Amino acid sequence: MDRKAPKSSRPLRIHEWATHVPKVKVTRLKAQADVALDRLVVAPGQSVRVKTDRETGMVSLIARTSEIGVHRFPPSIRTVKVPTSAMKKKEALAEHEGFRPLHLPLAQFPKTLPRELRRPPRFGQKALRGRSLATNIFGTDDRYTFSDTSFPWCTCGRVDTAAGWGSGVMVGPRHMMTASHVVPWGPNNTAGWLNFTPLYFDGSAPFGVASVQTIYWWKQNNPPSLSDNDVAFDYVVCVLDSRMGNLTGWMGSRGYDSGWNGGNYWGHVGYPTDLAGGKRPAFIGYQSFIDTETESTGGRDSYLIDHDIDVIPGQSGGPYFGWWANEPWPRVVSIQSGQQHGGPTGPNDCGGGNPLSDLINYALTAAP
Repeated sequence: MDRKAPKSSRPLRIHEWATHVPKVKVTRLKAQADVALDRLVVAPGQSVRVKTDRETGMVSLIARTSEIGVHRFPPSIRTVKVPTSAMKKKEALAEHEGFRPLHLPLAQFPKTLPRELRRPPRFGQKALRGRSLATNIFGTDDRYTFSDTSFPWCTCGRVDTAAGWGSGVMVGPRHMMTASHVVPWGPNNTAGWLNFTPLYFDGSAPFGVASVQTIYWWKQNNPPSLSDNDVAFDYVVCVLDSRMGNLTGWMGSRGYDSGWNGGNYWGHVGYPTDLAGGKRPAFIGYQSFIDTETESTGGRDSYLIDHDIDVIPGQSGGPYFGWWANEPWPRVVSIQSGQQHGGPTGPNDCGGGNPLSDLINYALTAAP
């Protein structure tokens, strides 16, 4: 399982991001883009009209119907278990390439919120290691919420589902990665509805909303309890119904190397319950992974990765990513999965390894 990368291929340490992440020039879009601000389901053939308040900018969709009080839900999503024979095992680290759109500025770190948008955490409880409060903050809470829509922060977003919400990241033109346990799995290889909103902030959808059409997976995981094997393969690729990545760009990926344990390489973005009730993205950086455990499914090896990075439920599905020198976009190396590994004071954990990139590459080929 261990494939040691040469020293020259190590990620940039986070204190190097400010000086080594390339500066870029912004080019305005040549043509206007369509942005879907919301998704609603109405009865087939139902009449719908748009009402716009020109003073406030508020837009209302008005449905004319006699069926008052009737719930309408999207159809179930098709899911595909990727065959283990579909991707050959590789001796080198698996990876795929990212994309930075020229119309977006690049920010090495997300800007902190202006004073007028700041708010105190909704929940103030924290636990230090050695105590048994059901939380996942170790010592000082290093997370902060932000609204910066620069690249690559705009590639991250909120995943709304039939069962709640999680976090996700764009990894292709219409391909979003999140945790398997965020998906509301259904019978007969189906799942309940999921929507993805890049850089969702207090109800705002600056890049629009997209719905998931197909999900590619190694394992179907269901909370609240995840085995070590579940965590190691706790990531899926969701194919969206629009090419949202053309607006946001997307991150690349790289199979995790255990030789990177202990290095302060990684950033993370997710939508925690405690800071803003899942309504605002939070960033945490200057972090490292502790150790790895190899788990196997169908002849493929992936890592359960332990860490003491501050995460709270809602951040599941959010990416851990780093930058490499002379590359124009960051790479995802793992997806946030579990908490309190081995007990109430245990570390948090995420899943990553070559199968993460292999899954992305398979979805890009099967549903370009």
